[in-house]
Order: sequence, then C-alpha cells, then structure tokens
Amino acid sequence: MEIKSQLKDERINAKNILVEMSLIEYKDLISDILDKNEFQRKRVKASKTVYALLKEDLLKNCIIPPIVLALTSELQYDENDSEQFTTKIREKKKDLVILDGLQRTHTILDLINELEYKQDYDSLNRLTSNKIRVEIYNGLNRLGILYRMLTLNTGQTPMSLRQQIEILYLDYANNNSFKDIELIKEKDDAAPRGENQYNFKEAIEGFNSYITRDELPFDRTDLLENISSMEKLSKENNQTEIFEDYLSALHSTIKRFNEILGEIELSADFYDKIPYPFGKNSTRAFKRAQVYSGFGAALGKLIDFDLIKDIKTIPSIVDKIEVSSPEEFLEQLNLALDEVAKSSRKIGNAQRSYFVFFFRELFNPNSDSYLQPENATEQAKQKYISQYL
Repeated sequence: MEIKSQLKDERINAKNILVEMSLIEYKDLISDILDKNEFQRKRVKASKTVYALLKEDLLKNCIIPPIVLALTSELQYDENDSEQFTTKIREKKKDLVILDGLQRTHTILDLINELEYKQDYDSLNRLTSNKIRVEIYNGLNRLGILYRMLTLNTGQTPMSLRQQIEILYLDYANNNSFKDIELIKEKDDAAPRGENQYNFKEAIEGFNSYITRDELPFDRTDLLENISSMEKLSKENNQTEIFEDYLSALHSTIKRFNEILGEIELSADFYDKIPYPFGKNSTRAFKRAQVYSGFGAALGKLIDFDLIKDIKTIPSIVDKIEVSSPEEFLEQLNLALDEVAKSSRKIGNAQRSYFVFFFRELFNPNSDSYLQPENATEQAKQKYISQYL
C-alpha cells in the first residue's frame, strides 16, 4: 500500500488519503466489514451481464474508478511513511466503511472466489497483483459519512431516502430508553405490526415536523440541510430526550385511540360511500406517517402559542379523550379525509395538513374541541377547506 496524495476536506473536517494497493491487499483490508457496519447499504442485485463485463475488465487489468472508504476512528501516522500507514490501517480495518464502490467490491471478491474455485492460479495471481486506487477519509464521524455519501451520490443505485434518514438519526434508533416502544429500521427487513412498533423513518419524520413546526415530509435537500443542524445538536447532546418525549406523546395518543376504537372496523355498507377509505380501523387510521407528522407539527405550534406548556404533558391528559360513538367517529374521520383528498393534488401532504388542524383542535385547551375527537374531526375539515380551498 503506497500513499500517493493527501488532501484536507474542510467541509467534513477529515483528511482524504489516496493510496494504491494490490487487489489482494484490498481484499484482506475489507473482507470482514461488508456485513458488519451499520452504515453499509445492502448489496444491490444487478444484471449478470454487467457483472460479467466488469469481471472481464478486471482480468484484463482495467483501471476502475477509485473506491472510497472512511475510517471512523482517528488514525495517527507519519504522513511520509507508507509502511507505517499500512500497518496502522490494517490494525483498524474493522472501523472502515465503504462510501463508494460497494458493488465493485462484491464483484472483485466474487471473481477472486471463482478463480480459487476453478483453481486457475495463474489468472488469480495476475488479478490479485493488479493495482487499484483507494481514497480513505481519516477520522470521519457519522454525520460526515452521510454527508459525503449524499454529495457523492454514490453508486448507480444509491441508498434509499429512508436509509439515509435512519443513518442520520441512528443514535435515536440505538437508544434503549424507549421503554416498550420498538423502532423498526429498513435493514431489519420487517414491518411494524405490533401496537408498540413504529417505522423508524416515519417516527423521525414526525419528530422533524415537531422540531420545524412543518408537517411536510423530508426530501433529499432537506436531509442535506438537516446535517448542518444535526452537527450542532449532536455537540449539545441533548436531543435524544426530546425525541423520547415526542415518541412518548405520540404513542400514548395512538394507544388511547386504540383503546377507544378497540376492534371496531368500518361496516361493509360504508365502502359503498368510499371504496378506498383512509383507515378501516384504529391501527390503519392512526399508525400512519401523515398522523405522526401532523401530530408533531401541531404540538410544536401549540407550544409556540403557549397553549400547552410542554410536550411531556400529553401522556398525562390523553386518558381524558372521550368519544360518544366510536363507530360514528371512525366513519366521520374517513369522510373528512376523503373530502380533503378529493380537493387536493398531493393527497399525502393534504392529509398531513388535515391532521395538524385535527391535533391542534384536540389539544388546544381554549378550543371547543378540546379532548373531543368528534368535534375536532369536523373543525379540522372546515379549517383545512377554508385555508387551502
């Protein structure tokens, strides 16, 4: 392994070190980290033809674009001593992350394995002695990793927005103080089916709505902007508790609606009015991203207007929420959301805005709909129509 260039990336406060190494050195360096790192994307299925062409190119000693790695711990070394750098990077190889070049890496490893299986040692020796260029970011923190992943737009198949968000807020997912609440991440490859389970990305979107007082969902630009603010928040190290407070308030509210509605579902006759209702039962109606975001934005605005003192007060008052007729309330909610949907081009955003009005009515002590979902349902519809139509 030989150092060829070293540049300081001031934006992410990390040094970029360009090295040349043989393919066998690269294999030994990264073979143990492919499935262990929490930042790493899943392997992407690709055309066999594409893989075959790359393998042929590698056998012909084709120069492939540099693979980009990040070292999440700080490496101290003599900048003029490639041998020392090689020794130390090997000692910390479990701290490496592949930022760009995951699919190329899999193809390299597959080809090496195939040649070993065929016992084609001449081809294997030629291949593994070939040189590749590798960029290594030294001392890159989690936020820096995500920022560089996003700005590089790495790979032909980039991470999903959901996984990008999960990486940005990973500390929240790894926090074990959420009592009986379970956050389901994309890499868990499971759906949040239980009452205490929440889609992590959707919960984070709701929390972001609470912080920003804006119910609209994330997009890629928002995520890049959030990295700057999260860098500041992470230094203060005080945001995990706020997320816990938001999640506790959300969960206690949804749990209360589950208690009120129980096993009630929309009747078969209701589908004659609305073939595709928003939510046929409590879970389908309230365990939704639109609800989480509307809830977060609404509570944030109520706090700003001094109408509620603190989000921590929500779990203590939700037991006072009452509904005179659960069946009628469920129908009323679906009718209101159907009317909102019919008058909107972006239905999901309209539903988020509707739930902002709904929860502002429900938790505003000065409102006639305070802790009365049936009144809040109608008032939210009227306010949405008057503001957006």
